Amino acid sequence: MTEESRVTLDAASSGDRRTPFGDFPTGVLAPPGSLDPATTETLREYKLRVAKRYRAVVPAQIGVAILEGRLFISPKIDGELWFAVKRAGRVALCAPNGRVLQGAPVVRDVAAALAGAADETVVAGELFARADEGGGRPRVFHVGRALRGIQRLGEPPGAAPEGEADRLGFKAFDLVSAGGEDAQSWSYERRLELLRMWFPAGGRASIVATEEGDKGLVGARYAEWVESGRYEGLVARHEGGAIFKVKPIVSLDAVIVAWSERLVYDKVELRELQVALIRDDGRFHVLGSVSGFDEATRATLHARLDALGASSTYRMANREGTLCRFVRPELVIEIDTTDVMAPEPGESQSQKMTLAYSEDGGWEPRGLLPMCSLIHPRFLRIRQDKRVDAADVGLEQLRQIAPFDEEELAAPVRVSAVETTSPSRVLERKVWVKSGKGGTAVRKFVAWATGRADKDPRYPAFVVAFTDFSPGRKEPLQRELRVASSEPRIRALAAAWEAENIKKGWTPA
Repeated sequence: MTEESRVTLDAASSGDRRTPFGDFPTGVLAPPGSLDPATTETLREYKLRVAKRYRAVVPAQIGVAILEGRLFISPKIDGELWFAVKRAGRVALCAPNGRVLQGAPVVRDVAAALAGAADETVVAGELFARADEGGGRPRVFHVGRALRGIQRLGEPPGAAPEGEADRLGFKAFDLVSAGGEDAQSWSYERRLELLRMWFPAGGRASIVATEEGDKGLVGARYAEWVESGRYEGLVARHEGGAIFKVKPIVSLDAVIVAWSERLVYDKVELRELQVALIRDDGRFHVLGSVSGFDEATRATLHARLDALGASSTYRMANREGTLCRFVRPELVIEIDTTDVMAPEPGESQSQKMTLAYSEDGGWEPRGLLPMCSLIHPRFLRIRQDKRVDAADVGLEQLRQIAPFDEEELAAPVRVSAVETTSPSRVLERKVWVKSGKGGTAVRKFVAWATGRADKDPRYPAFVVAFTDFSPGRKEPLQRELRVASSEPRIRALAAAWEAENIKKGWTPA
C-alpha cells in the first residue's frame, strides 16, 4: 500500500487522520478500490494465474483426471479469497477488488503469525466465518455477514453490530511473495514449508490442513471430508504445478431467454444458449451461457428457438461478441456445472441483468443485481415436466447451493447510468491481409477505452477485439474479446496477440 493509503486506513475517516486505529477494536474495513494499484494488480494477477491452473474434477473422474505423482491434498474452505500483506512492519488483509481490512481480531492474529516474515510478503488464503451455532460448516455468505460487524472507513465508532467480527478466520494456503521475491517461481513444497513455519495448525489465523499422497488418497479424503458434509470440496496440488479442485457436480433447471448462432461453412447452427432463473418478484435474472450439445440436440433446439422469437430493448452479446436473439420464455432445460462461484463485492462480473417479459412489450431490462457464476456449464436435456415459474426455475435452487448475501454486495446499478458516461476512445487499430488459394484472409484488432467503467459496472475500462477471417476454414470467422483495467495492460494484450498471430506473409492493409 502507498504511504497515503496506509495513513488513511489507520484513521476513523479519510478526513481525520489523527484518530488512532485503537479506537476501533473490531477493526476498519475500506471499500473496493482502496488498495494502491500496484498491489491490487499483484493480487488480481495471482487470482488469474491460479485460476488458469485449476482443473475442475467431479468425484467419478478422480481416478482418470488427476495425474499420477505426489499431491498436496487439502480441504476446500468455503469462504472468500483474501491476501495477508506485510509491508513496513504492518499487516493488512486485502481482497483482489481492493478492499482492505485492518485491526480486526483476525488481522491481529495474522500479524502475529507473520511476525517472523520479512516485509513485502504476501500470503494467499481463505477468509471464512464460523457458522451460526448449529449451522453446520462455514459458508461463503457467512463472511459477508461477519464483515458487517467491521467498522466501515468513515463511519463513527459504534456503527457496526457487535460480535460479528470475532467470527472471522483466515486459512493460509499459498505464498505469493516472500521478502519481495516472487514465491510462485518456487515449488509448492518450498512455499508450504514457509507457511508451516509461520502459521499454526489451528486457531483464528492458521494454515489449511495439508497431506501428501497420491490420487488414491484423494478419493479417501473426498469421502471423509466432502461426502460427510464437513467441507465443500478438496484441492489437490500436483508436484508439477497443476491444481485439481474436486467438488460434487451441480445440477440446475433454468429457462432459455436468448440464443446465438454460428456459421459452419454455409450452414447456420446453434452456438450457445443464454439462460436465466426467476426471482421471487417475477423478474428473470440472467445466469449465463450454456453449450455442450450433440449434433441432434443442436439441430432440434435451433428449429424450436427459431420459432420463438421475441422483441427486446436490451442487447446481449455472446462469448464471441455477436448479438444474441431473444425468445419467449417457454423452454426449460437442465444444466450441470463443475462449480458455482458466489458473487464478490465491487466486482462488475458479479452483477448480472434482471429482465421483465410481457407478451406485448417483449424483454425489458430492470437493473443489475448480484448473481453467481457457473464454471463449465453444460446442457443436459429439455425439461418438458418443468414450468416457467419460481417454483421450478427459481433463484432459490441456486441459493441452496451457493448462498450469497445481497446486502453485503454492491447495490443495483440503474440501466440509465450509461447516459452519464464519457464517450469511448479508440486507442489502436491494425489490419493485415494474406492471399491464399481459398481467397483473402484477414486478421485485425481494435483496442479502445470504453469511458464507462467508472459509472456503470457492466463495462470494463478497456477492451480489445480480435478478428480472424479465413475463407477456407470450417468456421471462417473467429472473434475474441479481452478486457483490462488499465491502458498499458490492454496494449500489452494487443501486442502479444500481434506477435503470436502476425507472421511471414501477412501484409498491413
